[in-house]
Amino acid sequence: MGSIDEQLFQQATKLTGLADKQALLEEGLRLLIQSRKKTPQTEDNFWEALQRFRAEANLDELDIEPRIFDSDRNRHVEREIDL
Repeated sequence: MGSIDEQLFQQATKLTGLADKQALLEEGLRLLIQSRKKTPQTEDNFWEALQRFRAEANLDELDIEPRIFDSDRNRHVEREIDL
């Protein structure tokens, strides 16, 4: 097995109570696999994420009308912008 950063090893030992490097490695791998199963690493593009949101959220219940955004953006061609 390759070397492990001593400070990292001490922190992991303190957090887990495991002093054996092999046991720490196995526990770390278990936790990594478990976390990836809970939050899948999918590469959604914006459109897919938007479609999923629309399917899950009850937009009619929120009663959001397009006019609510009318004052949010100055659409004038000669408007000032900050870059």
